[in-house]
Amino acid sequence: MTEQSLSEMLRSLSREYYQCHIGFDEYRARRKVILDRIDEEYNGRKLSDAQTSDAEYSSRHMNTIAFYKSTDIDT
Repeated sequence: MTEQSLSEMLRSLSREYYQCHIGFDEYRARRKVILDRIDEEYNGRKLSDAQTSDAEYSSRHMNTIAFYKSTDIDT
């Protein structure tokens, strides 16, 4: 895939998200696929299953932190 088409895919995805056509979780999942493809093509790195599960764990962890941070009550 060319650099131009990958860039356009990211731009298109961003437009879809910011115009509220897709949700945050779908946006992140689709963005991850594009960024992984860029990483594989330009850096020669292909994510293994272990790295993918680490990324999924990190994503869940950050969502948990965001949830609890947004529900903090000042006393």
